[in-house]
Amino acid sequence: MKRGSFAAFLLLIVAIISLVHLHIVSIETPRNEQVLYVSKISPGDRFSLSFIHSVEHCPVRDHIRIDDACRMVTYATEFWSSRTGLPYAPFGDETFTVEGNHYRIGNMNRVIPAIFQWVDKQYDNRLVFDDGREIRLPDLAGNTLLKLSVLRASLFWYVYMRLILFMK
Repeated sequence: MKRGSFAAFLLLIVAIISLVHLHIVSIETPRNEQVLYVSKISPGDRFSLSFIHSVEHCPVRDHIRIDDACRMVTYATEFWSSRTGLPYAPFGDETFTVEGNHYRIGNMNRVIPAIFQWVDKQYDNRLVFDDGREIRLPDLAGNTLLKLSVLRASLFWYVYMRLILFMK
């Protein structure tokens, strides 16, 4: 293949992957907008955010799904205490149940545009995907504020970010 043909072919590939879009879950530091993690996400995907509550020192787990419009929707939350700063009652059609040694509010349908969460090793903040992938959030950037969101991005940007993050 001639050099000019190869360059044209490469330019065509870059143009194509720039036009293809997908949805990703992104974790970044809001203070400096540094992207720390990206992963492809699709409607129906589910994950949980878990942490140790800073006041009650009990586990909390928020269950989130990606809806058909690729938005994050909290569909349940579990917690091992119902005192200071923790849920105490369901709203609307939500359900409040006791499941063994913890409480659960289910039948939730709360659309979340973005999640801002202070992470700290002592609070064991984790993101757990239903496929078994688990991310210890403080391992990404230490004890800091993180922003989790779902974005529409070009395939080119996604591949570029994965390469950048892989090389770190």
